[in-house]
Amino acid sequence: MNSSINYMMNFVKEYLDGKMERMGFDLDFNYYLIEHYPRMEYENSDIAECFYFYLSQEGFDHAENLADHEHKKLILKQWNEFNAVTKNGLF
Repeated sequence: MNSSINYMMNFVKEYLDGKMERMGFDLDFNYYLIEHYPRMEYENSDIAECFYFYLSQEGFDHAENLADHEHKKLILKQWNEFNAVTKNGLF
């Protein structure tokens, strides 16, 4: 399945797995989210909204002035919260 939701999830996972530097993540996250969000909403609006809330609003938007290790820690926290909500059958 080559969906936009999977694309964005893989993008975040690459950063968290150390396959991408913070600069690449910071430069591309919003661009890719803007590009893929309409399709994400079409695929599953609840998951798209949840991803936006946890990873963008509560993660990326609060990470600008953090040190690299704090940035990754915040994104990981938000990633785990997103996954907990989606895996607990809420969607």
